[in-house]
Amino acid sequence: MDLVIGKAGDREIAVDAQELVTGRTCIIAQSGAGKSWGIAVLCERLLQARVGFCLIDTEGEYSSLKDRFSLVRVGSGDGCDADIGRTNIRELMQDAICSRTAVIFDVSEIDMREKVATLADILYDLESRLRQPYLLIVEEADKFIPQSGESIKKIEEISRRGRKRGLGLLVATQRPSLVAKNVLSQCNSQIIGKLSIENDLKAVGLFFSSRQEVGELAELEPGEFFVMGGLSREKVRMRFGARVTAHRGLTPRLVPAPPAEPCAGPREERGEPEAPRAAGDAVVPVLLREEALDLAKTKRKRRFLFLEPDERIVSGERVYRPLHRVEVRYIGGLIRKATKTASFVLDGCTGCVVEIDRGLKVRPGFSDLLGLDEAAVKIVSGLANGGSTMTEIEADTHLASGVVKKAIKSLVEAKLITEVKTVGDTVVYVPLLAAEIPGLHTLRRGTDLPMEPLRGPPPEAKVTESSLRTILKGIEPTAEIVGFDTIYYPVYLVRFASERGERSILLDGCTGKEVSFPIS
Repeated sequence: MDLVIGKAGDREIAVDAQELVTGRTCIIAQSGAGKSWGIAVLCERLLQARVGFCLIDTEGEYSSLKDRFSLVRVGSGDGCDADIGRTNIRELMQDAICSRTAVIFDVSEIDMREKVATLADILYDLESRLRQPYLLIVEEADKFIPQSGESIKKIEEISRRGRKRGLGLLVATQRPSLVAKNVLSQCNSQIIGKLSIENDLKAVGLFFSSRQEVGELAELEPGEFFVMGGLSREKVRMRFGARVTAHRGLTPRLVPAPPAEPCAGPREERGEPEAPRAAGDAVVPVLLREEALDLAKTKRKRRFLFLEPDERIVSGERVYRPLHRVEVRYIGGLIRKATKTASFVLDGCTGCVVEIDRGLKVRPGFSDLLGLDEAAVKIVSGLANGGSTMTEIEADTHLASGVVKKAIKSLVEAKLITEVKTVGDTVVYVPLLAAEIPGLHTLRRGTDLPMEPLRGPPPEAKVTESSLRTILKGIEPTAEIVGFDTIYYPVYLVRFASERGERSILLDGCTGKEVSFPIS
């Protein structure tokens, strides 16, 4: 029996139901890449084929399956068919196996490890006797079979010996580097989506023949997966098909609220405690602090290649970078002038341009121009590489002589231009910018990432909307900022110390790669 689960272009992709139900499969993808959607599609196809399975639901997000299909939902919340604390789980699961009934084992409201351990024991024991094809799906497997820490041994036993009993295993995780390697290595079928963190890419390396193939995972779009191993005759890149039930794993969307009614007075006057203010939106960090410190160990400097590192890690903490999402309209075009739009992200601490795409990508931006007035920006951004004389600057910028002199003085003091004397003692002003100023037409915003409320006070940004407007007006007089908001991106600030002094690095909180921001 084959189950059609998605498409590769116009071609339908089907998997072997026997292999899925009695084999060992892992489904892996980072947050926001479509893992939960894919699991739900697999469950719907199994339900349509009347194939039994038990899904461990850690977030209560698969309850919508019951809206369209006949199954049993065990849990402690509203809408459950059986109370997880009172029901005889052994009798329930025996009936489910024999009748090919699907069970949603909802542990979102309870101490999940104890209940899942009991369930695994019962399933293994029942299938040792019944030997009927049945599938155990373990969502967020890193919670139950972690690489470091206490693992549920019976799930490991199922991964090794369940197949002969007809008991299959599908483990799902966002973080394969945190899952017990002896379980992952048993998975002879794989469904793997987008991954960005280096540790996670290494963890799935055993399923690929080369590092180049592993690197393709970082290039996947959300919703794209590689299907490999026993489920498919060849490695295939596909998208999961449509669902017939609602997706309840979506991130809640912020919707505008109606205007607040005038208050009678300050909260303190009414005797009410002050409500905490929302600090803004933050990108959800993927990297744990322990993983960041492990990565930092590899970046310690050594005096000689084979000796112990010369440096010690003295601190490592997660901090947030304020990033401004900016939208600008301006008049542009070489032949026909028209209104154009540029959307980009700017680091609020340095003015560097940032692309959020599989982690932070930092490009030269407007750092050198911070603090300058509009005239100074216009002059330094317009100087030719070979320099310009005072008179040429006045002609190019159409600024008054006094304004140009004042701006040049400030640029010389800021060491952004220098005076060079040429033939006949003619003074030429040459730019000393650290990097070329980007044109508005070259700027790109990048990909949106999963967000959560920022906990704690927002970090201060050096770049403001007002200071950016001054810079943009100096570069392009027609530029107008039509959108400006701030998000916060997680990075790990790691400090090293040695006999030679101290230094610091920043590690991307989503990919673990070193970030080239200047560190204050």
